[in-house]
Amino acid sequence: MPRSTSHAPRRLAATALTLAALTTACGPGATGGPAAHQLQQGSLARDFDLKGTRFTVGSKEFTEQQILGKILLYALRAAGARTTDQTGLNGTNVVRQALKQGEVDIYWEYSGTGWTQFLQHDRPIRGAEQQFRATAREDRAENGVTWLAPARFGNQYALARAADATGPAADVHTLSDLAEFTRNHPEQATLCGASEFLDRELRSFQKTYDARFPPELTYQNALALNYVNVAKASPCRFAEVFTSDARITSLDLKVLDDDRGHFTTELAAVTVRNKTAAEHPQLKRLAQKLGHALTEKQMIELNGMVDLEGRTPDEAALAFLAEHGFIGKGAGTTA
Repeated sequence: MPRSTSHAPRRLAATALTLAALTTACGPGATGGPAAHQLQQGSLARDFDLKGTRFTVGSKEFTEQQILGKILLYALRAAGARTTDQTGLNGTNVVRQALKQGEVDIYWEYSGTGWTQFLQHDRPIRGAEQQFRATAREDRAENGVTWLAPARFGNQYALARAADATGPAADVHTLSDLAEFTRNHPEQATLCGASEFLDRELRSFQKTYDARFPPELTYQNALALNYVNVAKASPCRFAEVFTSDARITSLDLKVLDDDRGHFTTELAAVTVRNKTAAEHPQLKRLAQKLGHALTEKQMIELNGMVDLEGRTPDEAALAFLAEHGFIGKGAGTTA
């Protein structure tokens, strides 16, 4: 298996090293974190005034979501808001229901997830911006949820194999190839997936491509294990991955081309209840500022800091905010 390598730019990595000595991770409901006066030495404190407000920030449990949640948490603190940390909730349905019920005020979601899971559409809309606009319009009207300006990156499901795969699997380059492979070599049609993908996406994917994985050769495991298991082709030759995950490169995986466009690009965006958006109009501009800085390259680097370099989501989030001048570079924590 290829040796993991760092993908973070030197300046970002240097900032992270400075912050690592000062930062402690904050669990759900924690009040610790960088000191307010240090957070407020950047552009967010100058451009926004959220003093006197309070927000509970949520996220799902996987790395990217935890980083995005922490970015939002510290950005709100830098703007003067008080926050409660509920990042790391287990699964899409849990954090979405928490938002709708008022247990969470704000979190990052993906437009394709909103379209297919929350709005119950069978087919995604082609085009990342078109998908986002359709999701935002319908979710606001039907469910009272506002989607603020999206980030400049999209995440999406994909299937991958080891780049150095041998045998018939080496000839699989597209998802249509994969469908043919599962028909011709059913005994080798092994798949690793996290529970949410297997429960939510596998059936519709199989309908699009007619790629059949025998239940006894389908392995449910934590998302992080997908990358490791498929890299060594044991117990699976193919696995679910996220396209913004740095481990695709570090573990030398081959992402299969989605030649029928089944998995649409899912732009990430900050979501809030309509009432929250109306009461705090500054949130839209804050989301725009953060979203503009969050490119695909940037998100892959941040994911790599956690998954490859062993940093915490807090450290990655603070490094991002400091590097872009959103907070002071010396932001630390207080007990």
